[in-house]
Order: sequence, then C-alpha cells, then structure tokens
Amino acid sequence: MDEFLKKFGEKVRSYREVYGYSQEKLAEIADVSTNTVNSIENGKTFFTYQTLKNISTALNVTMTDLFDFTIKEDKVQDKLLEQIIAYARPLSPEQKTQVVGILKTFKI
Repeated sequence: MDEFLKKFGEKVRSYREVYGYSQEKLAEIADVSTNTVNSIENGKTFFTYQTLKNISTALNVTMTDLFDFTIKEDKVQDKLLEQIIAYARPLSPEQKTQVVGILKTFKI
C-alpha cells in the first residue's frame, strides 16, 4: 500500500471520527459512495479533486489540512484540539472572539 495514501486515509478517518460520523454519514454529506470513503480511509485508492473537495467541505477542513501528516506526540490531545478547531471553524468572527475569551479564563 502506498504510504501517502495510507497517511491520507488515516487523516480523513481522524477528522471523520472527530465529528462522530460513520463512513456512511460522511459519504452522504460529501456526496460520494460509502465504498469511496472506505477505500480512501484504507489507502486503497486515489481520489479525484472533486472528491477531495467534497470530503474536505464535509469535514469542514481545508484540503491542505488533510495533507498535514506531521507526527503528533499525544494523539488523544491532538484529537481534542482537532475537535475544538472543527467546531470553531464555522463560527462567526464574533463567536470565535467569545470562544477565545472563554479559553483565556483557563489558567495555563
């Protein structure tokens, strides 16, 4: 299996899990087949630009986010951070400011 496809598939799966989507739900939202999602996540197939665009839109991430294969030290913390980012990304600027304000109340 091609290492690139494997890493890309892992990234898609990771974002899908952040949202709590099944493969079927992601396929429905991205307007692709469940088999396509499964094949991508398992590194078995390449994808078209349109599929990439649809999946990134469905996951509310940029296409380049899906290509960030940097190794993470603490995967649990990274998943939580990805979840925070995923939920914050569609917020209005005012809502994002409120979230930052809330986060600043935590002692670091």
